[in-house]
Amino acid sequence: MANGKVSVSFMYKITSNQMNIMKNHIYKGIFLAALGLNGCNQEFLDQQPPDVISSTTFWQNENDALIGLAGVYSDLQTNFYGITSFANWNSGPKPHTIWDGITDNGYLSRGAGFHSILDGTYSNNGRPEDALISVYAVSYNGIASCNEFLVNIDNVTGVSEAQLNAWKGEVLFIRSYYYYYLAATYGDVPIRTAPSTVENQYSAKNSQSEVFSHILNDLDIAIDYLPQEGYDGHVKKAAAQALKAKVLLYSGENLGEAASAAKAVMESGNYALANDYTTLFFDEEQENNQEVIFSIQYANVPEEAHQRSVQEMIGFWGTMHPTLDLVHSYQCIDGLSISESPLYDSENPMENRDPRMGMSIYQGEWNPFSEIKSQTGFTFIKGISPVVRETLEKPINDGTDFIHLRYADVLLMYAEAKIESNDIDQSVLEAINRVRARAYGVNFLETQQYPAVSTMDQAALREELRYERRVEFLMENSRYFDLKRWGLAVQELDGFDGDPVYARVFKDKHYKWPLPQEALDRNPLLEQNPDY
Repeated sequence: MANGKVSVSFMYKITSNQMNIMKNHIYKGIFLAALGLNGCNQEFLDQQPPDVISSTTFWQNENDALIGLAGVYSDLQTNFYGITSFANWNSGPKPHTIWDGITDNGYLSRGAGFHSILDGTYSNNGRPEDALISVYAVSYNGIASCNEFLVNIDNVTGVSEAQLNAWKGEVLFIRSYYYYYLAATYGDVPIRTAPSTVENQYSAKNSQSEVFSHILNDLDIAIDYLPQEGYDGHVKKAAAQALKAKVLLYSGENLGEAASAAKAVMESGNYALANDYTTLFFDEEQENNQEVIFSIQYANVPEEAHQRSVQEMIGFWGTMHPTLDLVHSYQCIDGLSISESPLYDSENPMENRDPRMGMSIYQGEWNPFSEIKSQTGFTFIKGISPVVRETLEKPINDGTDFIHLRYADVLLMYAEAKIESNDIDQSVLEAINRVRARAYGVNFLETQQYPAVSTMDQAALREELRYERRVEFLMENSRYFDLKRWGLAVQELDGFDGDPVYARVFKDKHYKWPLPQEALDRNPLLEQNPDY
């Protein structure tokens, strides 16, 4: 089903019973105990669950491999956002959309798993659903599935080496994605590459630089193994190349290689910017979209929906609202800030502004999609489909995919890598202008129709690039990590006054989150990050 929408079973039409067998087959209890995420006694660990299929009988043929791969993808869906039945609506992780709520972009009216960050305590001993706890837990949960697959896949027979390698490439990418978030949030974390046993259950931390090196090594292998084209929903070569560029930019090392990784995607000819920025985030417009490089995919399955969708969290519940700082950050259509542009009208602040402002934000204290009042005077509308806007119904079944890597990001990562290495040429301007011109609905060559970037000055280009990332990737889990890797998180977030909401706290130590206390209690080799 190369062009079909994938469902919760993720492309292989496996039954829920098969998936349960697969999940039980993966010995996550041992792995999570080793990382301090699950309490198990030794007697329990020594027992084999009655419905577990041993590796000697399971990993034999193509069908086994497909079930195993489906399990890895299913964990990716669940770990990042959650799959839920209606009876279990309140559990599970929250969408990365609302990570903007811990930045200068958004205000989280309900905490939504970020309570200890919002109140400035950064408690590592809070509720399991708190981000400080859950990001660690769900990432290693997913890594366990990846390790089980990678250790056993070579036992499968009757499949070509090229196909086996392609599957390995997919799983190496997914494991790298988990490790990227671990390194970007906690900094120093254990690297695990094999299923845990009693003998190897405890691991000391690796440095953040070691984790990044491990990720880059895995991604280079994945790039070599993965095809340029494949089934929708599967990881392809461009995803690994784009993630490589992102990791290199975050680490701040080898910017030339970051630019090369991004350029490889640009030169593949397989990706382009979507014509319409607004509809890129609607379910019905995501099929076969050339801008999407990697997304976590969902389908409208009766009695089952992906947890905490943008439509439900933002549109119906009004969990997050725009800050005034974000609203004021949008340029006017002449490319100047509101403090500089003669086009700005404080009585009509939405007029003559970057089109992405009107595509993303609604002015008014009342949420136009529900009866919940905005506490900032503005409401997010990015990603809220016209159906939800018109019906005001809670979107239970939502097949909207969550886009994690898209072509606009590749263009801006390419530009940033060239800017920061001071290797500035016309290709840098073209990359930025392609993204900006799309928002204005014109070709990037029509420079009189939008505020095209023309400067070659490094400092000025850096500011244009950072502006572009803020408004282009609003609500896409970019701002928090951008501020951290730019070294601006303390400057922009500490003491950020969300009046009439609350002030933020971000100190130097918060560049690395504290490790969960339960992990420290259960793993004697783990050491807490400094100053916690």
